Amino acid sequence: MAAIWLVRHAQTSLSGVCYGQSDVPVQIAAEEAARSIALQWEQIGQRELPELWTSPWARTQSVALELARLWRVPWHADARLSELNFGVWEGRQYADIARDDADRWQHFAHNYELAAPPGGETVAQLRARVAAWLDARSAGPSNVLAVTHAGVVRTVRAVIAKQSYSSVVGTAVPHLQLEQVL
Repeated sequence: MAAIWLVRHAQTSLSGVCYGQSDVPVQIAAEEAARSIALQWEQIGQRELPELWTSPWARTQSVALELARLWRVPWHADARLSELNFGVWEGRQYADIARDDADRWQHFAHNYELAAPPGGETVAQLRARVAAWLDARSAGPSNVLAVTHAGVVRTVRAVIAKQSYSSVVGTAVPHLQLEQVL
């Protein structure tokens, strides 16, 4: 069975913005982020380079591209590694959503495991696509490293532990820190 590691993208430059599946700027360059991840990979004693995966969003894909260049390995983008789709709320300030779309926002906030943002997806849909990616990768012969998002990392934790998303939603997912999940 393959070992699977996940790493969250660098911290974004935005605050208070709903940006699940939006391209947003990050605070450090992709080259620096990739060097940090590669150093951690070396420090944990990994000699074999992993299969490299990423979500299709710039904040993850740019880091995977730099890791691929640094390690001279191919990389794969997969939409199943994307953050939750927040639909019409993407790119908007949370305060504006809460003010301008209060009823739907409150409904989602209190029912996020079952409800979807308008035009977005449910946590169950996120879980299904992330679990499908995890199943496919864990069946392979190679170790895997995926550059992804906090929601995906939390979802993988929930899938592996056979728990609900609500049991992991409050757990920390540090930026640019390798986490072995399998």
